[in-house]
Amino acid sequence: MESEQTGRPSRRKMKIARVSIVDQVCASIKQDIADGIWKPGDKIPSEAEFADMFGVNRLSVRMALQKLNTLGIIDTRVGEGSFVCKFSLKPILSEISIFYEGEDKYRDVQQLRNLLEYECTRLAVHSATEEEKKELGEALKHYNECALALSKDPYTPEVLANAVDADFNFHYKVVKMSHNKLYKDIYYMVQQLIRSHITELISTRNRRRYEAGLPFIGEDDTHNKIYNCIINSDTEALRAANDEMLGIVPIRGMDVIE
Repeated sequence: MESEQTGRPSRRKMKIARVSIVDQVCASIKQDIADGIWKPGDKIPSEAEFADMFGVNRLSVRMALQKLNTLGIIDTRVGEGSFVCKFSLKPILSEISIFYEGEDKYRDVQQLRNLLEYECTRLAVHSATEEEKKELGEALKHYNECALALSKDPYTPEVLANAVDADFNFHYKVVKMSHNKLYKDIYYMVQQLIRSHITELISTRNRRRYEAGLPFIGEDDTHNKIYNCIINSDTEALRAANDEMLGIVPIRGMDVIE
């Protein structure tokens, strides 16, 4: 658009957003925490001290601290002051997980698990400590015990629930072994969706085998394969084991009964 007076293109007027004092104070404190000036567990200055530091009134500081408290960045205790929290996305992300629930989301969750679990397992192959591998071995042992019980009785809700807990615990340990905090938080956030997916998957598979009169799958269970991939640093076999575990590639005797 040209100006009628000058014949030159006119500039479009844009509204300039004003940043409130509260937001400025909040951003400054948050940045100091991110920079490590105050670490998790540290007590931060009082409202009065911050008001003096920033040259603002105490109400603005109080509102900024309330905002940080709501975000889970600090914890304000009556009579004690405010302390830096070990920040996590869990409380925030868990609030929105409900929007991804529903029977039609089964394939979506399967694809999400594929992305997260495969990548975390791949990272775990290289980053897992000996102690973590030992703990994963214990988790696998517990899973196998629960899986054996489920293979003998796939219709009792309590037996299924125990197997789901053990299954999720195994995978969550692998996710934590990736040493990627964001992956861990996201996995924790969607755990209800993952648990629902695990429930549907192992319930269907075990009922098929039970009704077909097939024995416990034992060492051929994909969880054992994934564990061995991590222990033996075998990334080549990992992709196939992951796809079988999630049902992306059908397994004979589990997804296909002949």
